[in-house]
Amino acid sequence: MISESMQMYLVTIAREQNNRQPVPLSELAQVLSISAVSVNEMCRKLQDSSLVQYQPYKGVSLTEEGDQLASMILRKHRLWEVFLVEKLGLAYEQAHEVACELEHATPNLLADHLDRFLEFPSTNPIGRPIPTSESKIPERNFLSLSRLSAGQSGIVAQVDLPEAAQSYLEDHGLRPGTPILVQAAFNNSCLVKAGQQTLSLDSDLMSHIFLTIQSDTEFQKQSTQPDSHQSNFINKENFMQAEKQTTVKQIPLSELKKGQLGVVVHVGGKGAARRRMLDMGLVTGSEVSVIRIAPLGDPIEFSLKGYSLSLRKSEAETVQVEITQGEQSD
Repeated sequence: MISESMQMYLVTIAREQNNRQPVPLSELAQVLSISAVSVNEMCRKLQDSSLVQYQPYKGVSLTEEGDQLASMILRKHRLWEVFLVEKLGLAYEQAHEVACELEHATPNLLADHLDRFLEFPSTNPIGRPIPTSESKIPERNFLSLSRLSAGQSGIVAQVDLPEAAQSYLEDHGLRPGTPILVQAAFNNSCLVKAGQQTLSLDSDLMSHIFLTIQSDTEFQKQSTQPDSHQSNFINKENFMQAEKQTTVKQIPLSELKKGQLGVVVHVGGKGAARRRMLDMGLVTGSEVSVIRIAPLGDPIEFSLKGYSLSLRKSEAETVQVEITQGEQSD
């Protein structure tokens, strides 16, 4: 048995590893919102347990044993995501937050029963593969969108673009799990139907969007909505503008002012403090506003779903919100 904190590190390394390359400790610290000193200390503990291999100036990578444990945890996490989205109707962002808690408290036997109940799904709601009970990742053959011709279709499996670019594409209906039909192909762009929308993508972006190819019948099952007549041309300039807008609109919850209304886009933190915020309803998509701020600026009382929630400033700093009402102060 390993601690919940150690499990969190293993899963994060598994998610961040690219082509089995070591993950820099600075990257782990940024993703986990933890100091570099704490990350270094934990990675050495994991290495002493033979779960990771640490290479100075390069980073950490999972050993075979560490990879098996990480796959086991990912399996539980993504099975719960499928259950919460498909059976309980939660939005994916909410399901992801809840699954982060459930993954650590799910025995292997329960995971096996859950897998059987869900009829052995191979991917989570956004197309990420679900490891098998033997901790193996199902083999999936991806094809770049740039390789498709007019009339060919597939399902978005992976988008290898920066986070701001992925968010911008998602806002336009293109995300993992979305059915895509190539309506027309040109030298440097293509016209695609992505879910309910019609988009024009330039060649640079097409090469970073990967699909699983399915038959016309399978495609029709997942694409039953009427076509949208609006066509959006998307290229890298769109993403630069979107990233600039995101930077302006998104702030830590601790910086929200009275008179402003924010929507939660990310809940950070860890341990009991994070669980308390989630239990009180501070989840992705929740609307929150400031009731009052203590004379010295700490704590801050917020209005959330009809009741008040008091947070230390340090706790509020771990929550990211997007301002939807009121002017942002300089």
